Amino acid sequence: MNAVCVRWLAARSSRELLGHEISRFVHPTSIPWIIARTATLRRPGDVSLPSEAKLVRLDGTALHAEAVSVLTTWNGRTAYQLIFRDLTEHRAVRDTMRYQAALVDHVSDAIISTAQSGMVTTWNLAAESIYRRPVHRALALPISDAVGAPLNPGEIVAAGGVDHATHYAMDGTARAVRVSVTEIDNGYALICSDETALRRAARHLNAVVDALEEGVVVVDQNGWLLTINPAARRIMGLGANETDAAHLEGLPGLRVYDVEGALLNDDEHPIRKALRTGLPTIRRVLGVDRADGERVWLLMTCRLLNPQDRDRSPVLVSFSDITAQRAITQRLAHQAAHDALTDLPNRAHIVETMSALQRGAGGLTAVLFIDLDDLKTVNDTRGHDVGDTVIQETANRLRLAVRKDDVVGRLAGDEFVALLIGDLEDSALQRFVERIHRVLTEPIGIPGGTLNVSASVGVVQIARGDSRNATALLREADAAMYAAKAKGRRASHFSRMTAGEA
Repeated sequence: MNAVCVRWLAARSSRELLGHEISRFVHPTSIPWIIARTATLRRPGDVSLPSEAKLVRLDGTALHAEAVSVLTTWNGRTAYQLIFRDLTEHRAVRDTMRYQAALVDHVSDAIISTAQSGMVTTWNLAAESIYRRPVHRALALPISDAVGAPLNPGEIVAAGGVDHATHYAMDGTARAVRVSVTEIDNGYALICSDETALRRAARHLNAVVDALEEGVVVVDQNGWLLTINPAARRIMGLGANETDAAHLEGLPGLRVYDVEGALLNDDEHPIRKALRTGLPTIRRVLGVDRADGERVWLLMTCRLLNPQDRDRSPVLVSFSDITAQRAITQRLAHQAAHDALTDLPNRAHIVETMSALQRGAGGLTAVLFIDLDDLKTVNDTRGHDVGDTVIQETANRLRLAVRKDDVVGRLAGDEFVALLIGDLEDSALQRFVERIHRVLTEPIGIPGGTLNVSASVGVVQIARGDSRNATALLREADAAMYAAKAKGRRASHFSRMTAGEA
């Protein structure tokens, strides 16, 4: 046993191996093959055919080898010489080649090789499927004939190695193909990817996006417009050829407003937020100024197309135009909170406003309960149309009489309320009430002449820390108004009840 064999069998020296039966070092499955090959030897010098054998090393591991037996003599006696060749690396290479061959046959892309002349030398199963051409009708054909279209591998390599073209299968059907070409020894290797279905799906997707009523816009990391569908053009007031409109070239710079009409800062701007942080904006109501200056209200969603690649991902912006719905909603909300005849806040709105002022320390200083004197007589003698005119004129005069931050509302019938907000000394409050009386007693023009009316005013002053709620304050102001009415026409009564007295 030579030194190489000692090493292969994981022995420290040949003394660990000599004297043992050779079968101890051969796997049982390989022994019959070695015996069969050895049995064919008849004369010294005969050599058996090589056979694969598995050797068992002293450490229990296996070694794959090729075995050859030679009939010889040793010390005058017939003997057999066994020669082993290590097949470990060979088997690894062979298995790799088999795996690669299986891959070539089972991938979905056509893998084709050609000679320098362009003659097809290999043609895998996918090529047969894509081009409907069996291998025996592709080999030795010029590549252009095999794929049904002009194809020069050398020109594609010179142009960067990739080309997109239309090829034709053997049955005449068209194929949208991406061709990748690499130069190899004595020729070229081509990978032809059939993108027919992919392009068809892309066309369908584009058709769907174009048919949407929802606007769809895609911008890149620099904020430049990549695509925009017809609905987005219509909503943003663009013509068919205005993809490069200035206000869309810099979409992240668009002025965007919240539901209250306040301009959003950079942290809240949906596109800039997505580009900076990767965070989406989902179905948020936002206002955007169109190219013509008109503000539209949108229900907007903005997110990265590929969140896993935040630094390079484009941003998808989708939105619906809710301008009309918002206007209707605002109108209904206004109608629900305002009196139909005067357009002043109604009782519910006044109570809500008073509660908000009390909660937020908004500086509610006084509540004025104003009741027109003897409006019933006007309605009875002049008619309800004249009575409505008196109520409307009273509302207009009260609007003009109060200060900018004060609030005027109509509670019901001929009852009005004024909420005075901000610091107001007693003397100033007295002068304010006198002004209310003065403006309300000025003649009102009606069909056929003028009419003079007056009002009774109940006043509740509110100290800091007053814990009375809106209902209690209105009740107190109503009582003060009746106290004023008891004094006669055009009278006032001040209630200075403190929180402790309440």
